[in-house]
Amino acid sequence: MRQNKTILIVDDSELNIKILSDILKEKSYRIALARSGKAALEFVKMKKPDLILLDILMPEIDGFEVCTRLKANPETRQIPIIFISGLDKSEHIVRGFKAGAVDYIVKPFQKEVVLARVNTHLKLNETRQKLKRKNRKLKDLLNEVEYLSFHDDMTGLYNRRYFENELDRLDASRRLPITLLVADMDNLKIVNDNYGHKMGDMYIKAAAEVLEKSSRNEDIVARIGGDEFAIILPETDFRTAEKIYQRIKFNQRKYNQQRELVECLNISLGFAVKTKSEQNLDQIFKKADKMMYNNKGKRIYSS
Repeated sequence: MRQNKTILIVDDSELNIKILSDILKEKSYRIALARSGKAALEFVKMKKPDLILLDILMPEIDGFEVCTRLKANPETRQIPIIFISGLDKSEHIVRGFKAGAVDYIVKPFQKEVVLARVNTHLKLNETRQKLKRKNRKLKDLLNEVEYLSFHDDMTGLYNRRYFENELDRLDASRRLPITLLVADMDNLKIVNDNYGHKMGDMYIKAAAEVLEKSSRNEDIVARIGGDEFAIILPETDFRTAEKIYQRIKFNQRKYNQQRELVECLNISLGFAVKTKSEQNLDQIFKKADKMMYNNKGKRIYSS
């Protein structure tokens, strides 16, 4: 446990403050003092103690109210609070726990009891904070794993696994029409053979950029193979699909015009539309794929 923890003692009695301070100094705790509930709340705004020893009976704002306010604030609710009081009636103890306290020390103070309970709750709180940090890291790691399991590492697009999962999910959907668009790069082998795979990777990323830029937010753009891509266009009819098809061709031409490339970026496209619930998306994909292969060789250059 980290040493030199700060303990805030909140009590309007000079004698109680002196007794508790003397006990805690034996363990080298840093001691902060507040002689009223209002002063305690002001102190916590400026600096967060590691633990609070809080008297119940104080003028203006009593310990129950101070505890309730601290526990209602997200920035201070994790600070452990131990009530100190001469009131040992069960209803006061229960009320203290309901307000959010973690423990209760009854006056007159016994050194061993005070030190044991302070140490216990400091350790518990530190362990709790460590677990929270580890849980956050674990959650971030799980999110990263989930992202990587459904995204293509090179392009950042969805991968084949995600694409196929979405096809299965949407196959039973009544929200029609659904369009599937298939895209295939025409000249990746030429680029790889003549300029190397690093250059080929750049062309794959370029194709991904064109397809993503041409799609809408609700569309699912995926890289499903080495130079193969597919887009799911939800609730998209033939006319709208044709517009997106032409937008891709336009953005491809624009890409070629704006960059000095060793080879023109050429993407063959095809699409098909599911208009009836009894149609199967696998068959729709095959129709789109067939259209794409029929378009092979009809290259779109910058001229």
